[in-house]
Amino acid sequence: MDSLGEYLKPTYLCDFDQVPNIGDTATRLTEKLEDKREMFKRIYRFVKELPYGLEDWDVKASDTLRKRWGMCSGKTSLLVAMLRSLGIPARYRISKIKPEGTLWRWVASRDGELARQMGNPSPEQDHVMAEVYIDGWEACDPSRDPAFEEGLRRLGIPLERKLVTDPSGNPQSVTLASIDKWAENRQRARRFRENRRLIFSRVNEQFDRIRSLGGR
Repeated sequence: MDSLGEYLKPTYLCDFDQVPNIGDTATRLTEKLEDKREMFKRIYRFVKELPYGLEDWDVKASDTLRKRWGMCSGKTSLLVAMLRSLGIPARYRISKIKPEGTLWRWVASRDGELARQMGNPSPEQDHVMAEVYIDGWEACDPSRDPAFEEGLRRLGIPLERKLVTDPSGNPQSVTLASIDKWAENRQRARRFRENRRLIFSRVNEQFDRIRSLGGR
């Protein structure tokens, strides 16, 4: 376990040491459970069921818990923080993925002004998910909530995120104990700068439409 110590530590975004509610919530959800896999499943289900939405990259775990929704980075930070608060090693996996063109076009087609502001999808996108250590490292993605996923299915929008690979066919991804610095740099480089809060709001309205189709 000594070699896994860095995956148990708090960070600025994984702030379970600063906000007791993170650990308290994790403890309450896993009450009477002793098996770490079962504890992980309970925490994962809780975070995954929080609604998915577009927002900034540098959102703290505590803010995601307070708001009860988040983007891939914020929801992953919450998952990592809750697991670490229970002594379960967890880390971040950041991957390059191909643009989700079908979803992008569906959202843009419902709002002409939003489509103008959004423009065309970037050729590559960043995606943040988690890895948890039980019997070894296992990947898990808490980003999209079940109702949103079901809405996508009903609309015929692919759920699969396709990884960008190098010339040898290897996925372009990296694992990190902390995304604090990465998120800071990614936030500075984000595509939407002016009026991003308005863009987030309008995109999330469309996400809520999709979620309603999934039976939220």
